[in-house]
Amino acid sequence: MSFCGLDFGTSNSTIGIYKHQDVEMVMLDDNKNYLRSAIFLNNDTKKAMFGEKAIEEYIDGTTGRLMTSIKSVLGSSLMDEKTLVFGNMVPFSDILGYFLRNMKETAEAQLEQSIDSVVMGRPVRFNDKDDKIDQGAEDKLRQIVAKEGFKHIEFQYEPIAAAITYAKTVTKEELAVIVDIGGGTSDFTLIKVTPSDQENDTNILASAGIHIGGTDFDRLLNYHYVMPTFGLHSTVRSVNGSDIEVPTSYYRNLSTWHKINDLYVKNTLIDIKRFLAFSNDKKLTTRLIKLLEEKEGHNLLQQVENAKKELSDNTEFPLDLSFVEKSLSLSLKRTDFENVIANDLEKINAVIAKLLADSSVAPGQIDAVFFTGGTTRIKILQDTVLGLFKNARVVRGDVFNSVAMGLSTDALRRFG
Repeated sequence: MSFCGLDFGTSNSTIGIYKHQDVEMVMLDDNKNYLRSAIFLNNDTKKAMFGEKAIEEYIDGTTGRLMTSIKSVLGSSLMDEKTLVFGNMVPFSDILGYFLRNMKETAEAQLEQSIDSVVMGRPVRFNDKDDKIDQGAEDKLRQIVAKEGFKHIEFQYEPIAAAITYAKTVTKEELAVIVDIGGGTSDFTLIKVTPSDQENDTNILASAGIHIGGTDFDRLLNYHYVMPTFGLHSTVRSVNGSDIEVPTSYYRNLSTWHKINDLYVKNTLIDIKRFLAFSNDKKLTTRLIKLLEEKEGHNLLQQVENAKKELSDNTEFPLDLSFVEKSLSLSLKRTDFENVIANDLEKINAVIAKLLADSSVAPGQIDAVFFTGGTTRIKILQDTVLGLFKNARVVRGDVFNSVAMGLSTDALRRFG
């Protein structure tokens, strides 16, 4: 039996195998051990590209369809819908299958044998409020990976997988909180680790999660501080002479990876242009129309994501918009970014505080806080979480691979 641990993430995905008597991460994209969760469907070649290559193909102007943050359709109404791929209507589950099949085949090439068993990571919650939708998302993901050739499929919570990785580093008994925040979800696990002669015994005390992640921060930064440059909150003159605001739905969709393509649909774009013909601020709305006509929405949101990362180390960062209009740029400030995500950070801390309270553990009893997931690199997020734990040791794990390494270790225990 051959096996792997697969972390299918909203922003990035990783997969680990067991080779040479140890867990080994699979090289997925230009010798990187993680793959951007993006797929580009090339209309000319009728082939799919994955990861950074997918985004580059799209930005270079190749004709086709780009989809990013594809995991986010799990637990949403889109999961039951179909979309146009190479002239045929196919379910979104098939598109997720293309992506996971590519990861499986790449792992098999590195392992030099087929893989029939997998421990799949999953967030603590695919849906924050509805248990039926949450379970349905896991069931759908199980169907997808089974269709791609996995015969034995187990699931593990992503923060528990990260806890398994963390436990390998501990030399004394510790009570720790695992903070795993990626592109789509924030997940937390309270663990007690007790070293023994053979290996560390990991006692999972509790887990919790909330549907907040890095793509939400991108969306908020883009919507509140970039979209006004494209006409957000501007008005058009109606037929009765009154002024009405341009629909915010245009800008919300432009701030959400998997909804941007909806604005490029021919009839939708015609309707938008017809509505904006009576704009009171043609300079702003003309930028919006050009952005949509040239299908630059994903490029813009990618630039905003890059700016978000830079704002962890810089007090402000220039956003170059010259691809829309010559010499156009914006100065994004760290304080603005911190203000716009403050409410989400409060929600994250509330989930952690409840996790501790439900477990009858006081914050002062926590020995260590282990950060993993790309979004935990944001300084204000770390500072906010650590505000709960004045005495805890801070441990920063491999932001991309801690979960997949733990899933692979778990797969060894289950299938090895």
